[in-house]
Amino acid sequence: MTRPLAGQVALVTGASRGLGRATALELASVGAHVIVTARSTRGHSTVPNLPQTTVDDTADAIRAAGGGATPLRCDHTDPAQVESVVRHIAGQHGRLDLLVNNAWGAHDRAAGGGAVGEVWDEPPEQLRDMLLAGAYSDSLTSLLALKYVMGTQGHGLIVSTTWHTDEPPGWLPYEVSKAAKNRLVYALGHKLQGKGIAVVGVAPGWMRTELMLQHHSEAELAGQTETPHYAARGVVALAADPEVGRHTGRILDVGELADLYGFTDLDGTRPQWYADQRRRRESS
Repeated sequence: MTRPLAGQVALVTGASRGLGRATALELASVGAHVIVTARSTRGHSTVPNLPQTTVDDTADAIRAAGGGATPLRCDHTDPAQVESVVRHIAGQHGRLDLLVNNAWGAHDRAAGGGAVGEVWDEPPEQLRDMLLAGAYSDSLTSLLALKYVMGTQGHGLIVSTTWHTDEPPGWLPYEVSKAAKNRLVYALGHKLQGKGIAVVGVAPGWMRTELMLQHHSEAELAGQTETPHYAARGVVALAADPEVGRHTGRILDVGELADLYGFTDLDGTRPQWYADQRRRRESS
């Protein structure tokens, strides 16, 4: 197997499960040393009903496959904790080639994890918490990574996992929080022009994550979903692209990346969920 990221250092936030875990595994498989962060650590998981979904488990899986990983507990909404992680990277490695902003939360405040009643019935804390665990977390981690490591090295890539906002709009706090994440990608990419650091948003489709599999049957998900490794391979392709700067400031659907770089999901397919939805909207 080729190792295009050999010698590089990556930080993946929210790496205890789902897309963060898959991204860390895929990056390590092509040579990167991956610092994996999350709030869930062994014996102190935020979702104790899901076994082996802590940052320590992710690091163990990487090492078992022959890769290099460092697990660190971090709440990416806490400036002191984020600064500690970034200073650790600067001190131990002296470089940070890739930051993947994947930490996310606040889905579970509303009953059922979605819209409740009329729009004015939304708990006022819902949007605040989604912004905190989304755009604020991304911004905080990106700016501290730039300040202490990436800003002076003359190269690097910042990826934020996100979603295209829907037309017509879906759940209000979710739409607003994702729009904030997407605008951050555009604005930060603009501010970093000329510094050799690209900023790109990666938008996966409906993923078969551990939480998704807990709440939906395999039959219900069949033919409608992709594995987290599909988007993770998109991140790897971006990180290995010497011309990644041409994408800076953009939100790219995973299907677009698969067409551009030629990777597939674990089953060899290239799901195109967003493109299919867009075509249906345009024809309606």
